[in-house]
Amino acid sequence: RGDTGQGKCSFVIPKDWVADTSLALAQAQRRAKVLDYSMKSDQMGVLPDAAYGPPGKTDMQGLSNRETNVSVIINAVKDFTLKGTLGSDPKAAAEILLANRPKPTTLISSFEEVRGENKIPIYQFEYTVDRGERAPPLRAISVIAGSLAG
Repeated sequence: RGDTGQGKCSFVIPKDWVADTSLALAQAQRRAKVLDYSMKSDQMGVLPDAAYGPPGKTDMQGLSNRETNVSVIINAVKDFTLKGTLGSDPKAAAEILLANRPKPTTLISSFEEVRGENKIPIYQFEYTVDRGERAPPLRAISVIAGSLAG
């Protein structure tokens, strides 16, 4: 079972997956606020609250494990509702979010679903990210959810 360490969400991951140690290092470095005047603030980016993936550099088929993972980013947004913020059409919501990505993306699927005992609505969408000549397209699945806590 994965956890963000703050008890804000939990999820099920394969039992052989491990926490991403490079994320822990990046979070520690950010907390230490190392002074580097050559870095621009936009280079900092968003760090996930938690990240897990399979151990090792390659799987049994020789594919990179860096591309098989789950990352969680938690943002507290006051008065957030999926429909109020992103609209009632999951496809349109996904297209709005993907339009701001720096690399070309292709939407594969999108849907709205109600999950859990508290019947929390979520939007889930699957898409590919074009990485050009560098590598084959990256397949990604994103889930956006609100909570009763806001």
